[in-house]
Amino acid sequence: MLSLLNSCVNTKKLTYFSNIPGDSTSKIQQNTFETKISRNDILQISIFTPDDAVTHILNETNSAGLTPVTGSVPGLLVDESGIIKLPLIGAVKAEGLTKRELADLVSTELVNKKIAKDPIVTVRIMNYKVTVLGEVNRPGVVTVPNERITLPEALGEAGDLTIYGRRDNVLLVRENGNKRIYKRFSLNNEQLFNKDIYNLQNQDIIYVEPNQAKSATSTGTSQVLPLVLSTISILLIIYVELIKR
Repeated sequence: MLSLLNSCVNTKKLTYFSNIPGDSTSKIQQNTFETKISRNDILQISIFTPDDAVTHILNETNSAGLTPVTGSVPGLLVDESGIIKLPLIGAVKAEGLTKRELADLVSTELVNKKIAKDPIVTVRIMNYKVTVLGEVNRPGVVTVPNERITLPEALGEAGDLTIYGRRDNVLLVRENGNKRIYKRFSLNNEQLFNKDIYNLQNQDIIYVEPNQAKSATSTGTSQVLPLVLSTISILLIIYVELIKR
């Protein structure tokens, strides 16, 4: 019985959003989330201009700084200084900008340097991914082709938490420039919907800690305790029999 009690997991701790009352309504915050470009990101920058020859040069795949990525799509690597190098334009600071901001910057550079008139610039992050580790059914790297993923989606891709995963103390690790940010939060309440947690960013890491039941299993307590109790019971029976004699 003690062994069963030791390994038993409180069902409230396994329930998501347990403090949200039934049939309730909450206001959805306006989603203004935009991913910012970081070092080691691989970008696809497509530039279209009225001049086909200029367009070809600007999108040429064999220029310095271009790195091949999956398939035939070329990509620009953001180096350790946060810089990318574009044909005809040169070095551009990309780190810390959103895709829209970088597209506007490249477009402005093209016009100011009289390289192209009325350019159309689009930017994509080709290596967008998050990593889910710990007590989930399928830990690993989750690739995000549409460059947008929420925490519930990432946990769903990882097969959800196991019964040994702590829902009340999940860790989010995020890099922001020269800083590494750590955030702890609970899946048992609406804290999950905080905008800094709900919308995951590129290269985010989610770690789910094991609970006490898993710790007991790993240390062998749940296996040793029944053996100890059985031994004590047998000794008591022998002692009682000896007294009777």
